[in-house]
Amino acid sequence: MSDRFRSLEDSPAVQHRAFRVVPGRHRAPRTPVGPPVLGGRARSVILTAAVVAGVGVAGAAAGATPAHTDVTVRTPTAVYTDLVPSAVEELAAGPDQTPGRVPTLSYARVQRKNRPEPVARWVNPLPEASVTSCFGPRWGRMHEGVDLAAPSGTPIRAAGAGVVVAAGPADGYGNAVLIDHGNGYLTHYGHMSVVTVIAGQKVVAGQQIGNEGSTGHSTGPHLHFEVHDGHYKNPIEPTQWLHEHGVDIPGCVTFTN
Repeated sequence: MSDRFRSLEDSPAVQHRAFRVVPGRHRAPRTPVGPPVLGGRARSVILTAAVVAGVGVAGAAAGATPAHTDVTVRTPTAVYTDLVPSAVEELAAGPDQTPGRVPTLSYARVQRKNRPEPVARWVNPLPEASVTSCFGPRWGRMHEGVDLAAPSGTPIRAAGAGVVVAAGPADGYGNAVLIDHGNGYLTHYGHMSVVTVIAGQKVVAGQQIGNEGSTGHSTGPHLHFEVHDGHYKNPIEPTQWLHEHGVDIPGCVTFTN
């Protein structure tokens, strides 16, 4: 073979043709399975060295064959945010950065994003209770709210987020709380045994504001709950209003949308 053709055979362009990267593709190069094929000058050098050292051709070829290391690449099987704890534990038990190996894909460090529960805008102020009296005329006068009865001392909750504008004794209401919700409506809670908020305090939906009791003009433990439109002392039917805000307290009116 002429020097020109031998130099072409030994050139990098020929020796590394199998590992060319095609632009636009991100596929890993194929791993050789058998021993490398030696040709040209490299084969002559190995055979000459084998003869000088007194080693057979077969032994020289065997010694020139590099040891192969099995490489395991873990294939993703789940979206990060969908990993369940058992899957994370299984992946964490596998190899990660073992010397001599290609680093495996590790999902053990991927944290599940905590998605907070939606915050309730409006709630039943006393979900343990049953209705004992509704909005409307009663005993010759207007009953301006709904009465909700539960065991004495049951926690009473703010129906929605807002600012406490009054808290404490309020004539016939006994211990009462008035909350301005900032949307044109106020809620009023009467006859409580204990008030646990103060005027000017911000509250969120479902936050305890006191305990059920029988203070003021009351015939027994219950919560007198009112809703006022625009300003205090403009009461509206409270259970229909709650229904329109996603909270049902059945027993008083036929709800309409």
